[in-house]
Amino acid sequence: MKKFRLLVFAGLFSGLIFSLCSPVLADVGDFGFFGGISSGRKLPKTTELLIEQQKNKKNKDDLESVYKEVMFLSGVPTTFEGKLTVKGDTEIDKTKTADTYDVTYTYDATTATDNENNINRSIKYEVNYRIEGDQIVKDYEVDNWDEVVTIGGTAYQLDEDQSQSSISVIESHTPGVTYYKGNISHKAIYTLDENKVIWEISGTFYGYDSAWSSTETHRIDGTVTTDGWQMQYQVRPSVSMGKTLQYSENEPTAISFSGNYREVMQNKSGLSYDIYTLPKVNTYNVPRTGTESIETYNNFEQLIAPNLGFLKGHFAESDIKKLFAMQILDGEPTYYQPSQSITRGQFVTMLTKAVKLPVEDTAKKKKTSKKNQVVNSVFPDVTEDREEYKYIMAAYKAGLAVGRDNGHFYTDSPIERQEAIVILLRTLGLENLGLSPTSVTSFVDDQYIASWAKKEVYAAARLGIISGDSDGRFRPKSYVSKAEAAAFVNRLVNYMRTDLQTDYTEHIVNYSD
Repeated sequence: MKKFRLLVFAGLFSGLIFSLCSPVLADVGDFGFFGGISSGRKLPKTTELLIEQQKNKKNKDDLESVYKEVMFLSGVPTTFEGKLTVKGDTEIDKTKTADTYDVTYTYDATTATDNENNINRSIKYEVNYRIEGDQIVKDYEVDNWDEVVTIGGTAYQLDEDQSQSSISVIESHTPGVTYYKGNISHKAIYTLDENKVIWEISGTFYGYDSAWSSTETHRIDGTVTTDGWQMQYQVRPSVSMGKTLQYSENEPTAISFSGNYREVMQNKSGLSYDIYTLPKVNTYNVPRTGTESIETYNNFEQLIAPNLGFLKGHFAESDIKKLFAMQILDGEPTYYQPSQSITRGQFVTMLTKAVKLPVEDTAKKKKTSKKNQVVNSVFPDVTEDREEYKYIMAAYKAGLAVGRDNGHFYTDSPIERQEAIVILLRTLGLENLGLSPTSVTSFVDDQYIASWAKKEVYAAARLGIISGDSDGRFRPKSYVSKAEAAAFVNRLVNYMRTDLQTDYTEHIVNYSD
């Protein structure tokens, strides 16, 4: 077998940034940059994504959501709830290495006990961005900032000329997940009669966006200073969207199917805060900690559970059924042969569907005979008449497609376990979790794992996506069976559903410097 390698894409097609092809489901700062939380965006349903793909359009609208924020301007934490509106054409032009767009955040919120207490804030940013490889750097500059906060009948009027705001974000676009990190710094100066109230906040936020879950978490330190007193605190807001898959048995006896899967889409929004320094007058009557959340409701989508009675008791029975339900596998389920080796084309097709890469619809293209088929300039052996063609091309554009030394894809060739894990890990962009220069895995046959696959195999084991057999072996050069492929891909989806979300919520929200 010829040596496996990833094709290097740079220079093949000038002007295209292949690594920025992952679907955008949410935006950085969907709940703003002031320490509040929102109900966020809903993750699209499987049927919605299929319709969008067939219509070749993106569903990306302005965001209007429930918003909640705790403010400390008066020296006492005051909770406001209302509406957040985010408007602007935030789409990145991938043909340009640098450009600008505008985004406006409008907050309209009151307290639960007194409608006279409110936040009216509108802040417009000009966002300058540049693209370098698979990363985007964004810098937010204030174009206009109007704000009045009323607490207990006292109006805090923002002095825009003296106030400042700085936000900087770096995004990393991998085929299956967009990761990002940013820093926030605001200095808002309010006039209060003849006095001034200075509100300063700074902090770091992390987030990611995928087809199966999305999370953004902030950790912000704040200070309120005015004549005679100062208040210091930390607030930790977090907003998560996720999908869970549940199987439900049908209760009636006289029904044509025994049960089905349902996908539950849920948003979770919460914040916690700790007050470190209180004005002396409030030391004994104000709690030093608190939490807030936004009530959400679940969305459901019914998914079909295939009849796979012939797999009863098979180790991959559940994995295969779930992949058919989620449209990652299609066709007639009874023809799925779990012990058969999966081909390179079939495996890449599964991964493309699993991470919801945008796929070009080739059904409307004019059919040509195999004899007259135009040769693909990327992989000469992958022609448009192949069922896997559009998925292989989507994977190629996302930086996932692999070839052999002669540039051919070998669609019908079986795929080795080590090859499969390299591709799978790079859908997550987490191959860096493997140690360099040469990772030593815990598998007893570690010495047989190719050097080019060590980091990814190490990382996959660390993430729980793979494990050894009963003898502790990985069997790197063995061909992957269809059952094993289903198990690999389902574990990948489960990781994107839950483990990523845990890492971006519990590990940040519950941690304080």
